[in-house]
Amino acid sequence: MKPLRISLRVVFYKEGKVWIAHCLEFDLLGHGRTRKDALRMMSKAIALQVAVSVKHNNPRNLFSPADGKVFAMFAAGKDVAAGKLEIEVLQNEVTMAEQIEAREYTGNGVEVAFA
Repeated sequence: MKPLRISLRVVFYKEGKVWIAHCLEFDLLGHGRTRKDALRMMSKAIALQVAVSVKHNNPRNLFSPADGKVFAMFAAGKDVAAGKLEIEVLQNEVTMAEQIEAREYTGNGVEVAFA
């Protein structure tokens, strides 16, 4: 099977001492002591979501975007990473490999203002 090609956006933020990685396209999260740990956990959550969707032939289950607040956090964040993220799903049956753009949000709240 050809790789699924999906561009992903991730916003990192802290809740207490724990890093959260929140994927905007899937509304899935990972957490950990570091951003890297949080990204790894988020990748596992995405892999599970894709595996279940493929297994049950339910492509509509793939994309449930995050709440607008998370998009605003991403928009207000600073760039921290860009590159490729490969996620293996179903023991090499499906591989997701596409660009990832990550930002870190450090504010307390998000207010979106339109000029």
